[in-house]
Amino acid sequence: MQQNTEKGRILRVKTGYNPNSSSIGSQIPAFLAYAVGTGALAVFISQLSSAVKAHLGQKKSAPDAEKTK
Repeated sequence: MQQNTEKGRILRVKTGYNPNSSSIGSQIPAFLAYAVGTGALAVFISQLSSAVKAHLGQKKSAPDAEKTK
């Protein structure tokens, strides 16, 4: 009797970080990047809002200063 020792062919190779895993563990680096990015964006928006508020406060108080002179 003749045995069939032929193995299957490789049809496709996936590349990247753990490409054959469908578990949540493969998504942790993306979640970490989003968390860091969201935190940095929140700080930036807070600082921008504070600067705009201070700038508008100076503009509103400038005419009052001229009236008192």
